[in-house]
Amino acid sequence: MSDKEKKKDENWFTQLGTHIQNTIKSFVPENIIRDQQVLSAFDNMDEIINGKIKDVKLHPELEWEATVRRSNELCDDEKKFLQDRKNYIREAFAKYIGVDVSEVHPDDIPTIAFMGSGGGFRAMIVVTAYFAAMKDSGLYDCGTYVSGNGSCWNLAQLYTSLARSNPENHPLDNLLNYYKANLTHSITNVRGVFKDLAHNANPKAAVELCFGGLHVKKLSEVSVDIMDLFGALLATKIMLGPDPSKQYDDFKLSRQRKYIDGGKDLLPIHVCTYHVRPWKDALESKDAALVENYAQVWEEYKKLDDHYQWYEVTPYEFGTEEIPAYIPTWAFGRKFEGGKDVTRIPEQYLSLLIGLFGSAPSAPLLFEINQLELALGNGWAKKEFKRAYDKAMEKMGEQKQRVFEGHQPVPPPSFNNFTYHLEPPPYKLGVTNSPYLKLMDGGVSNDSPVYPMSRPARKIEIVIGFDCSSVIVGRELFEKEQKEFCEIRGLDRNPRDTSNKFCEIHDYTPNGKTNGYCPPAENPFTLCYFPYLPNDKVDPKFIPATEKFMAFNNFTYTAEQVDKTVQLAKQNWADGQQKVKEEIIKVWRKKKAARLGGK
Repeated sequence: MSDKEKKKDENWFTQLGTHIQNTIKSFVPENIIRDQQVLSAFDNMDEIINGKIKDVKLHPELEWEATVRRSNELCDDEKKFLQDRKNYIREAFAKYIGVDVSEVHPDDIPTIAFMGSGGGFRAMIVVTAYFAAMKDSGLYDCGTYVSGNGSCWNLAQLYTSLARSNPENHPLDNLLNYYKANLTHSITNVRGVFKDLAHNANPKAAVELCFGGLHVKKLSEVSVDIMDLFGALLATKIMLGPDPSKQYDDFKLSRQRKYIDGGKDLLPIHVCTYHVRPWKDALESKDAALVENYAQVWEEYKKLDDHYQWYEVTPYEFGTEEIPAYIPTWAFGRKFEGGKDVTRIPEQYLSLLIGLFGSAPSAPLLFEINQLELALGNGWAKKEFKRAYDKAMEKMGEQKQRVFEGHQPVPPPSFNNFTYHLEPPPYKLGVTNSPYLKLMDGGVSNDSPVYPMSRPARKIEIVIGFDCSSVIVGRELFEKEQKEFCEIRGLDRNPRDTSNKFCEIHDYTPNGKTNGYCPPAENPFTLCYFPYLPNDKVDPKFIPATEKFMAFNNFTYTAEQVDKTVQLAKQNWADGQQKVKEEIIKVWRKKKAARLGGK
């Protein structure tokens, strides 16, 4: 057979094969074909990830060296952002307070931060709705920082192509539309997960982005935990757009800076905590031998109270004030020793981090016990429970009680500890002697991310906080957490104006009295506190704290439920926004007078 005949024959077979495949497809439902693509991607995950793991075009951070920065001063990137942001928002601020732009000097603009509580999908939707209401009033574009605690996953979405794909709408409006269309089935529904992974232009890329982070984590030689899988499943629900092959930047938190640099948008601050349990911080024998009188030192140290060490994550840095220690966000997950990285792996996927930020199930037993007490109210049941519990703890003894209450039944997600052996030997007892960090939801310490909001170097002057807690009506949790926060940070709180239940005004003033865990507050600030309460103007029978569909563990919302949730948030903002504006204008005038007076 001649070459010409062979070529003709091959073309014929190719055409026949294509015809047969098209014929099969016409009988096989499209969803089955897409499901097969998803299954194939899972089967070949190792091959897919390993084929890209050293690709410096996809992961340029592989060529970058990382060191630990030992200072609570803001990093250079954030300092520049602050300077750029004040100039960028000057016109928006003048419009918001109702003056000509010529009257507004950038230095006089208050540093304003927006803050959302934890609360699962409830918080994700409600806080986004409050933000959208602020946007409509003109205030959102005057802000500098935005932070969400635990389950405020809207920040993970807000700085991605998912929220910015339709330039005709504001990213916040795009998100609310996304919630209405995509929250109809739970992440625990296998069929629903397959649907989210398959019904897009590239199921293979969808699987890689949502679940590839588990494989990248294995490269860091750290075990994959249940909360890592939770994050991957969550990503299938809230992170995928119509074409995942164009979303690789969306799954790296450090890439969010492209929306922020130059002051173009608010700087997002994600948070998590490390549960410091002194009785778990013993040194290895070889290290203990270098410590004088180690046995005595250890006996005294392990009696210390446990506490929560706060970590913050921006597109620029990952770190904690308490040590202090910070690394570039793209380096989180690498092995460090002595303040320098000793391995280089790609940046941890955002699909892993959203599981970490919302890892409330990893809370210690004491947190769960306190939540149960709050749920029991102030009646007979609570008194009986406390009586029985206190009696059992008395029999157990003080030290055993602390260990019992500090136990975490669901393991928090583990990562390499970038502060490991930060100082040379002899090593001090504490977190820097653990090779791993077990990080979890900030809500176990405070349901709102108040610690990064009060970081002295940021000099935030006004915080507008939206509280979507399920126990918000009784206020017991709010009062308890604010008291603990003030004791740790060294602040006095004055509830100056609580006449409007939709917007309370609280002043915080530094007093220098801290418990020594984190740097004391240096700057006073005002909290405009918005509890997510029922509103007769919307529906007096709609009580968020008791609505079944707004439960923390609910992962499904209908479009109608989203609309109702959003409507209440927007009305509550409308009923409280005037107080916020008055506070902002007051601070602006005070700063302007001080500048003109040479202070």
